[in-house]
Amino acid sequence: MKYGLAFGFLLLLAGGALHAQEPRPTNTSTAIEAMGGNSVLQLRYLSPSPWEATGGGRSDLDYGFLLSENRDIIGSAALMFHTNLSVAPGLTINVGPQGYLALLSGLNKTDVFAVAFGVDARYMLLPRWGIAAFGSAFYSPGVLTFGSAHNLYDFTAGAEVQFTPRLAGLAGYRWLKFTTVAEPDVRVQNEVFAGLRWRLD
Repeated sequence: MKYGLAFGFLLLLAGGALHAQEPRPTNTSTAIEAMGGNSVLQLRYLSPSPWEATGGGRSDLDYGFLLSENRDIIGSAALMFHTNLSVAPGLTINVGPQGYLALLSGLNKTDVFAVAFGVDARYMLLPRWGIAAFGSAFYSPGVLTFGSAHNLYDFTAGAEVQFTPRLAGLAGYRWLKFTTVAEPDVRVQNEVFAGLRWRLD
């Protein structure tokens, strides 16, 4: 078990955040985010990745760290590929895997490593004012969920507003849950959140 978690941690470092996951604006390169709610604090580091999707589309590496008031601790890393789908003007859709390495508070401390697959989307509502809506959905199947858990569910919806070329505000709602083995499910987050993103370059 310990070797599996150590291997999972190495995959997180090598692979590529948690989230409140949403696509970044196309003019954003590297950024940091701090977000919180009544019971959860999360930090993220966002950067371009060296890999490209089919057709030359770019991809992002997002790293995250989450701490809850119940002392759930979750590290994450996501590799999200831009799809370049022309569904609607101003709509950005990304797909890709996200790894979670978690120490969950339950009846017993529960170690979990999960590889989830999902999609996130961002739609510019008012480009002139820098107002956009975003959402994401991630799910880990049982075969890719290791430790004392069966599955992971991670859903987010929210909006952002650009205050300055470097600073943006974020707000939304997130539901993050692990189904565990022989214990009640661990619902890490089920609440509204707010935060800031700072563009580094």
